[in-house]
Amino acid sequence: MSLLESSNPVLAEGRLGPALRNASQSRDAASVSGVINKTSFCLMVAVAFGAIGHSVVKANPGLLGVVNMVAFVASLAVGFAIWGRPAWAAALAPIYAAVQGFFLGAVALVLDSLLKAKGIQLAGGIALQAFLVTAGVTAACLILYRSGAVRISQRGAFVLWCAVLGIAITYLVSFVLSLFGINTAFISLPTQTGSGNGAMIGLAINGVILVVAALTLVADIQQVDEAVAAGAPSSTEWYLAYGLLVSLVWIYLESLKLVFRLAMIFGGGKRD
Repeated sequence: MSLLESSNPVLAEGRLGPALRNASQSRDAASVSGVINKTSFCLMVAVAFGAIGHSVVKANPGLLGVVNMVAFVASLAVGFAIWGRPAWAAALAPIYAAVQGFFLGAVALVLDSLLKAKGIQLAGGIALQAFLVTAGVTAACLILYRSGAVRISQRGAFVLWCAVLGIAITYLVSFVLSLFGINTAFISLPTQTGSGNGAMIGLAINGVILVVAALTLVADIQQVDEAVAAGAPSSTEWYLAYGLLVSLVWIYLESLKLVFRLAMIFGGGKRD
């Protein structure tokens, strides 16, 4: 995979190249540790705002629809802004983290409420369970990449990009339909009511999407390595960190859904 190719639209061909060329030059070069530090900072922001989102929606359940809409619009706005002006990533990446953290905290609360309504309780709540899944998937991606077991080729990046685009379109259609009260079978979580063939199909689709998200993270890690090896200036670290953050947020969202589906099918760990 060349320096200008990635399955992540943030780091896709035609965007990383200009970002590197147009970045403010400095005597310091970008480093993997620098990207990790900035990504870690954004993740801490996301966790903090996740707790806030959980509390706010718990106190005002009617705000969930508003939170969903605001998060969708704000994330698109930030994405397009960074797409057009990569240098803005330093200011916008933390904002994206805050918005997504608030949204995911609210989603976790709602999913926990749905499980409790079925008499299902998860140790530590669904947010903790999804965090453990995300941490496990991320660790596996790092181990497989660093060991050399997984590398994304140019053809692989194209196939992965097509898969990501297809999933994005599906989710966009599902989101638009949900505004009119229409749930998409196997995609919308409200259609998950228990076990059965439909639930297992939804679980399988969820699992496949999680694998695609994990492969996207591997591609992004590889992209960071290649950008650093190419001598990218330190000013691009925020841009690269934002790309990683997008993949990590996606993995966490899919982990939330996966844990929820498994709990609904198998009854979680404890019933009231």
